Amino acid sequence: MKRIILVVFLLGITVFASFLGLYAQDIAYYFKEHLFYEYPFKTLVIVTITSVSLFFIVFVISTILLSIQKLKPRIYIVLLAVNVIVGLLVSSWSLFVLLMWWH
Repeated sequence: MKRIILVVFLLGITVFASFLGLYAQDIAYYFKEHLFYEYPFKTLVIVTITSVSLFFIVFVISTILLSIQKLKPRIYIVLLAVNVIVGLLVSSWSLFVLLMWWH
């Protein structure tokens, strides 16, 4: 039961990081209009770094859980594959959007 909770938690972090990465520009505009009233580039940088960091954190946590034998190797491989594939695609998109803002 604990392993299922760990897997769901790690996949939840991956999904949250994906939403942050995909909607970083929308989040930056929302904060500009409703909260900070500043140029949204700062918010875009923060959201992009947070998204990429969360993907990295999921990788580190799942590797630690594998080493202390809280995850089975088969589950680790699935988590790693999902995290790497989704992380690379979403992080590439986020960094592309960030670079387009950088002038």
